[in-house]
Amino acid sequence: METNLYTVTVPVMQKTLTALDKMLDKVAAHTETLANERRPASYYENAILQSRLVFDQFPLVQQVQVACDNAKNGAARLAEVEAPKMEDNETTIAELKSRIAKTLEFLKTIKQADIDGKEDIRVTLPYWGGKYLTGFEYATEYLMPNFFFHYTTAYSILRSNGIQIGKSDYSGGLPLKDL
Repeated sequence: METNLYTVTVPVMQKTLTALDKMLDKVAAHTETLANERRPASYYENAILQSRLVFDQFPLVQQVQVACDNAKNGAARLAEVEAPKMEDNETTIAELKSRIAKTLEFLKTIKQADIDGKEDIRVTLPYWGGKYLTGFEYATEYLMPNFFFHYTTAYSILRSNGIQIGKSDYSGGLPLKDL
């Protein structure tokens, strides 16, 4: 497979969001095991969704929202199309999984031809003060590092809450081939 702007962004984000979705399944299963007469699974689910690593970072729910936003908005900017709007109103694992599913559905609409050759487009963001990055710089120096920052932070919050996940959950599996 040839490496290009599309292959280092959209498929990578699709695989990663799919892995995040599977990790959220493990959160749901974990909260069910903690449930008791005094505290239902929803109590533990809410506690985990509001967990953060440190006081000045976003809680888990917002880490997932921002990872999804990075994926859909980043792909849309590179393809020069409009990204779907999503309200940041998720309060349950099921709602976060739905957001991931909507993001993945949008990413399926972005085709390789929509992004390839866009290495030199100008990408601007409101908080960059009238400055821009090229499409290549945006993808490699802003989009992917920012996406993985929020994904990794979500993973770390889950680990710190005792969710039984590890490196294989994080990586989402490898495309191993027979020799």
